[in-house]
Amino acid sequence: MPVTVVLGEQRGDEGKGRFVDMLSQGQDIVARYNGGSNAGHTVVTPNGEEFDFHLLPSGIVNPEIVNVIGNGTVINPNKLVAEIEKTKSKGVAVSESNLLISSAAHLVLPHHVLFDELRESGTLAQGSTKSGIAQSYSDKYLRSGMRMESIKNDPDELRDMVIEGLAKFNEARTLLDLSKINYGNLVNEFLDNAKRLGEFVTDTVLYLNRMLENGALVLAEGAQAFQLDIDHGQYPFVTSSSTTSAGALSGLGISYKYIDRVIGVAKAVPSHVGGGPFVTEIKDKEDLEGLHGDMTTVDAEIGTTTGRVRRLGHLDLALIKRSQMINGSSEMALTKLDWVRRYGESVLICVGYKRKDKLLSVAPDAAYKMEQSTPIYVALPTWKEDISELRDFSSLPEEAKDYIELIEGYTGIPISMIGVGPKRDQVIIR
Repeated sequence: MPVTVVLGEQRGDEGKGRFVDMLSQGQDIVARYNGGSNAGHTVVTPNGEEFDFHLLPSGIVNPEIVNVIGNGTVINPNKLVAEIEKTKSKGVAVSESNLLISSAAHLVLPHHVLFDELRESGTLAQGSTKSGIAQSYSDKYLRSGMRMESIKNDPDELRDMVIEGLAKFNEARTLLDLSKINYGNLVNEFLDNAKRLGEFVTDTVLYLNRMLENGALVLAEGAQAFQLDIDHGQYPFVTSSSTTSAGALSGLGISYKYIDRVIGVAKAVPSHVGGGPFVTEIKDKEDLEGLHGDMTTVDAEIGTTTGRVRRLGHLDLALIKRSQMINGSSEMALTKLDWVRRYGESVLICVGYKRKDKLLSVAPDAAYKMEQSTPIYVALPTWKEDISELRDFSSLPEEAKDYIELIEGYTGIPISMIGVGPKRDQVIIR
């Protein structure tokens, strides 16, 4: 059972990329299974160099790893080519020997992005990243999309689809009394970049299964997080793909029999970007400023993809328990333990909700129910020591140990890794 799944247990931005990067040491393959360029994973190497990945798997910085972008993803060639070039400019090799892209992954076409931008500028805005993700997945399920296979199999059909989509966008602009766009350059740029990706395109499902049969170790990297799952998240404040462990199976084309570990990543200072309920949100301006601290640091609470300042709150164990229930989490990785002391002399932890005179130990299944819920908190004392250089659990202050043990007690899931800083080596392994 050689597959480890790493996924987010909150609403994203938990720090999954740093654990994928760390855990990839000793793995053969890192495979991204959902989402598109709307995701953002930050990796900080031991020498302090920062990488922000959106489509590339976080294992790309490791020269021993083969990286796979699976069939469950959607790919914008313009953005992926730019990301590859930026990564290569930092001295990281990216070639067909260490990057494979599923021929069945769907393309984000130029009109998908333009329609997304148009929607987000009007009354139907949903707070998306304007990356055309929902539009691409929509065409996928309407069976009218284009897959990566078209780049090599039928480039003429791909060109026709790009032109047709942009023509429809101009029709929509006309109906809205907006001027038409000249899309000639958009077509050429998109097709040129799509052609550059052709060398990476292959049957990754066959590749992964053959490698697994031969004993390869695979780390499946999830994008976004549980609350954003299209089926189980806070609909409609969700993404357009499956962010759960089940999504890893369909998004890579592998069997459940191979999964050995499901590591749910959560952070001690949960964050939220965009709309939707946030039961434990902190709204006091002074408290938020204290939590945010220096906003110029690599671990500042600013969206990797959006650049927006994140809403912050108290740790919500009721929500994490729902995630663990659905994902079958075998262990937790907790990030930003070093930030807990920023809450002040004590920290609140949500251990349940009260909704309509009922007590809930597990978060409800709908956004409107979350809006109707109030948190039930327990308080713990914090600590004054800087723990960022500690690497052994026994060396932590007693208050920090109590904090970890309370989380384990309420969730019933062991915390195997604890982040005490943004770098790869700033982790306590238990």
